[in-house]
Amino acid sequence: MAGLNVVYVFSRIPNLVEELKLSLPMVKFINVESDLELKKAEVLIADYNLMVPHIYNLPNLKWMQGTWAGLDHLTPVINRPLPFILTRFSNQGFGQMMAEYVITQITIIERNMIQIFANQKERIWLKEGKINNYRTFSDLSIGVMGLGLIGGYIGRCFSTLGAKILAYSRKPALDPKMDFISPNCYYTTSQLSNFLQNCDYIINTLPSTPETKGLLNGSVLQDCAARKAILVNVGRGSIIDESDLVNALEKGWLSHAALDVFNKEPLPTESPLWTMKQVLITPHVATISKANQIAEHFKENWKLYNNNQPLTAVYSFAVGY
Repeated sequence: MAGLNVVYVFSRIPNLVEELKLSLPMVKFINVESDLELKKAEVLIADYNLMVPHIYNLPNLKWMQGTWAGLDHLTPVINRPLPFILTRFSNQGFGQMMAEYVITQITIIERNMIQIFANQKERIWLKEGKINNYRTFSDLSIGVMGLGLIGGYIGRCFSTLGAKILAYSRKPALDPKMDFISPNCYYTTSQLSNFLQNCDYIINTLPSTPETKGLLNGSVLQDCAARKAILVNVGRGSIIDESDLVNALEKGWLSHAALDVFNKEPLPTESPLWTMKQVLITPHVATISKANQIAEHFKENWKLYNNNQPLTAVYSFAVGY
């Protein structure tokens, strides 16, 4: 691999090639403009949606660096192991953006900001009820589903703000680096019910895999009823069917939901979620792929690749992520 200095770029992210050139000036970056160019690539940086027709038709490809964290566009067409290494975009900036989003949504809900905004439109000065009797972060038990880069960053941020952190993960043991989580607040896949029973907020950061699809379906969220927990979904919409989410809200198992991801996007106009007062909807904008951060992550992996070392954020066909 030593001596390789040509990388192909197949992406619609603005200014990506420019940022890559700044990050690695000794490397030649070529914008892909034809299928023929794509088939020449040994190393490729690409948007997943653009790669759907080509994924098993790249004879020279050894490594593809994705530009997004989620693989939703590709997973339906990946039906056998890939003949090249695929790495997801994973950057500390993603964790920061997610944490900022979650902090914002929890603040809006806890301080009843929706009602305050409505009062402003009507020129009403009101300081009663929840508006003047809200919980602070130190009053809350924040449950984080998924302890990867994003989930770990969110958990650490809320711990710094004084919240009690609970974590749900498929890993059998707590990572020592997650020192902001008490061992008795760490739950594995067989302990989902206990996890849900102890959360004021459930922050889902889990990817869409066969194991996570429908994880919160049916009556699972009934375990949230005592605390009337709030779901903040920044992972993937496939963790719960829309009808089951609506049911959990209508029955009061959940008191609110803040949703950035959905089973079908854009969210259909006929979805009942649009008109539910206890639901906050954003159009999948909790994080965005920034060119400078993609370049930063690629630079780190590029050094590893050229030194024959394992890359970071490698996709696993067996795991589905």
